[in-house]
Amino acid sequence: MYAIYEQGKYYLKTTVDNPKGVCHYTNKTVDEYLKELGNKFSCIPLEEALDKIHEVETASFIKPWKEIDADKYDYWLCVLPPEKWKTVDGVNIFRISERLTGNITQHVATTENRYFAANRRISDSYDRMAKEIKRLV
Repeated sequence: MYAIYEQGKYYLKTTVDNPKGVCHYTNKTVDEYLKELGNKFSCIPLEEALDKIHEVETASFIKPWKEIDADKYDYWLCVLPPEKWKTVDGVNIFRISERLTGNITQHVATTENRYFAANRRISDSYDRMAKEIKRLV
């Protein structure tokens, strides 16, 4: 499987079975479609495109934890039902049920009467997140 991918984006344009075949989405050959799209697009193996998307998502959305106030914490707690609420090493962490993109969503934490928020992947380790928060307090 191959992907038509635009460099620097966190999504695919489409997928194709064969880089020398026809794009089912447009009924044009892959080469014709790429020429139409422009030089930022390429046809690459799907796994390679997914790796590039992961890199762009990380650079664009994963930022350091920032301290927030109690009101902001309460807002994130009440705006949508919290997911995967856990206490790890004295740090209470939950994530927002709505995804920002892919598997990235807002995570919110509290410990020692301080509050923090950061976008993280839903697959990220709560143990690691708790350690990150502990370093900030």
